Amino acid sequence: MRFDATMDVRTTRCVIVHYHIFKDGGSTIESVLEREFPNQFATLHGPSDEATLDATDLAVFLNKNPNIVALSSHHARYPKPVLRHMVVFDCCFLRHPLDRLDSVYTYLRNINSTAPLSRRARQEDPRVFMRGLIEEAPHFVNDIHVHQLARAGEYTGPACEEDLDRATHVLHHMAIPGVVEMFDESLAAAEYFLQPAFPNLKLEYVPRNVSRPLMPVLERQDRLKSLWGADLYAHLARINELDLELFRRAKDEIARRLDLLPASEQKLAEFRSRCSTYAVQHQMRQFEQNRV
Repeated sequence: MRFDATMDVRTTRCVIVHYHIFKDGGSTIESVLEREFPNQFATLHGPSDEATLDATDLAVFLNKNPNIVALSSHHARYPKPVLRHMVVFDCCFLRHPLDRLDSVYTYLRNINSTAPLSRRARQEDPRVFMRGLIEEAPHFVNDIHVHQLARAGEYTGPACEEDLDRATHVLHHMAIPGVVEMFDESLAAAEYFLQPAFPNLKLEYVPRNVSRPLMPVLERQDRLKSLWGADLYAHLARINELDLELFRRAKDEIARRLDLLPASEQKLAEFRSRCSTYAVQHQMRQFEQNRV
């Protein structure tokens, strides 16, 4: 005779974890998550600027805070945690590595900080500043994205092809991969594929903490050659060769996912329309707040 039994198990918990790489559009992602998950969103930090949080650290935090549905951290490092009764939807945005370096310089130059790098950025022109980083701090300028995804951010020397392959594997398996230069495409695709777990999630956004508007790619690279000099530009491109390839692969992955959407062009247009509407509403709210 068959014995039918029912076992009590915990329901599956879905959590979005945003791996926030500095100057890769993370502030915009944080603003979206905070809006979509009020009182259920957290930013997590280590005890110092140099701290890193691994999968075990994230697991401890998530287990201690069962109300959290979305989490963002500058200090979180791959691999993502694997937890029983929990599905982690990881998110990480990349951008053109040389554009990122320019954005880092602009940010450090403009903020009111007494940190050594900020002081140097205010005192030095872009070429001198970048030459100084190359000579004294290779971990700041050499294939940052590959190191973050493949080596948990640990810099023990230049990355290799195996690291690129590991980083690509992480990229292809991300729940929410993103490219700053394809922000709309990244989030439109993510919104569609997140529907089973987050049916009410809307990812329209207003850009936050932007150093300067994005220009066409050739104009951007011509501008960097002018700022740094052709020789320094070529050197930075050489020491970011793996990051440049990862960036290309990331763009291909976003395009692939977007192409899988039904009526993808229409969905992308609708998403951009919602972003425009949200931007107007956001501007009006700011205006009203400033009047008070």
